[in-house]
Amino acid sequence: MIRGVVYGAISLATISSIACAEDLATATTPLAPGTFTTSAHSDEWKIANALSAGPASITEHAAVMDWPANPKDGMSHGRVLRQGINGWTCMPDVPGRPQHDPMCADETMMKWLTATLAGKKPDIDRVGLSYMLLGEARQGQGAAPAKDPSQVKEWFYVGPHIMVVLPDSAKDALRSINQDLSNNQPYISLLSSADVATPIWVIPVAKGGDRIKEEPVK
Repeated sequence: MIRGVVYGAISLATISSIACAEDLATATTPLAPGTFTTSAHSDEWKIANALSAGPASITEHAAVMDWPANPKDGMSHGRVLRQGINGWTCMPDVPGRPQHDPMCADETMMKWLTATLAGKKPDIDRVGLSYMLLGEARQGQGAAPAKDPSQVKEWFYVGPHIMVVLPDSAKDALRSINQDLSNNQPYISLLSSADVATPIWVIPVAKGGDRIKEEPVK
């Protein structure tokens, strides 16, 4: 009798655990209208979401880091969700956006991102690269993050893209390049209003709202 009760309790606990497990498919499927990205997910979900940002050749051995509670604290305050060995770091969605926007960045781009979020000069001495293969939604150039994303009147949807940062000595090469987020064309962005901000070059590889899928050659 006791053994039956114990087995029954174990079975119920197992069923409950499965029922409470987060559906990892939602880490990449489009968000329902009127909903926004959030940090209220399991570590497994965040890892799946973060790794969807880049090609498998990079994400297979990339580290995964969660965003810090306060981005201005710097990425060193982000929690490491998975160790990596190839110098790349992938991050899950930024909370408060109407579509998924994970990112995978190399060491130079991480240096740029950390400094830019803190309002500091990045001191870039080589080309840096990052991927956002699920695309992203932006409020606009230089717009401060909205406290209530549901109150944002217009979102700009940028398709899957790569981002390039140039060395400080070469950043003038980006002058006069498009800054319009709505035309699906490459554009430059600062992500910071600080005088020491260094621009990045955003290069869409598909239109806003589109998805690309990595498939092996047959």
